[in-house]
Amino acid sequence: MDLTISILLIVLAAVIGFIIGRVTSNKSTDNNAEKAKTQQLEAELNQYKQDVEQHFASSAELLGNMAKEYQNVYQHMAQAQQSLLPDSEVSIKIPFKETKDTNLVQDAIADVELEAQEAANDVHESATAQPNDYVQGTHNIITPKANDDDKASA
Repeated sequence: MDLTISILLIVLAAVIGFIIGRVTSNKSTDNNAEKAKTQQLEAELNQYKQDVEQHFASSAELLGNMAKEYQNVYQHMAQAQQSLLPDSEVSIKIPFKETKDTNLVQDAIADVELEAQEAANDVHESATAQPNDYVQGTHNIITPKANDDDKASA
């Protein structure tokens, strides 16, 4: 009987070992698949970053070219004005060419912030105020006028 129990324990141990081996190998396979997917996603993210960087670099180059062309057009127009209309009082002014006082920008920002604060105060006041359809006093709907009482008694 000792021999049969030993054989059964050996077979049982083999089955348990086989099951444990399958479970751990699946985990490592899943782990490898997750690593591969993670690497693929990182590669896609890096490619996306490169595409965005390249886009902004080419956009900056195009905007720089556009600014140079605008300057060329401005110079052409200014030279044409001087040669064709030398006595003219009208002069070509390039927009945004003059340097602006930074105080103007700061004043504009302060004005916008003040308007936003006033709008927020108006919203708060309107939230706490009575509704527009609320009317003080009576409209003689519930309590009749004195004249109506006199007519009713007569």
